[in-house]
Amino acid sequence: MTTPPSTVRTTRLLVLLNALLWLLFGIITAAGVHPSFREAGLLRWAMAGSAFLAAIVLAALAEMLKRRPRIGCILTVALLAVMILASLLDDFGLADLLFVLITLLPLALLLKDRSWYLRPTMGGQQEQPAA
Repeated sequence: MTTPPSTVRTTRLLVLLNALLWLLFGIITAAGVHPSFREAGLLRWAMAGSAFLAAIVLAALAEMLKRRPRIGCILTVALLAVMILASLLDDFGLADLLFVLITLLPLALLLKDRSWYLRPTMGGQQEQPAA
């Protein structure tokens, strides 16, 4: 069994931080405090629901990364890349820049440590990392 790179734990914490930011955005939007979604309506609830869903998925992916399955790494990279791309295609402001930077950091670390997450399996089973 190999020991994980030192950045693996940092990556998981950054993915969890991202989930927390989505959760906070969802709460702010649902409460009607966000300036773009003050009026109660379908758009406000769709945005809040999407934010809550993003938070749940990111938290689940962070948990998957702890167990080190290939699919967890691939899905996390894909989701973070899509989130960055969506932010860049929207009206871009200071909040978007901060979000992109916070999302880009765990993405870069995942790509840096991809050999640890994606290393070949032995006998069809990946080694489980030490707890």
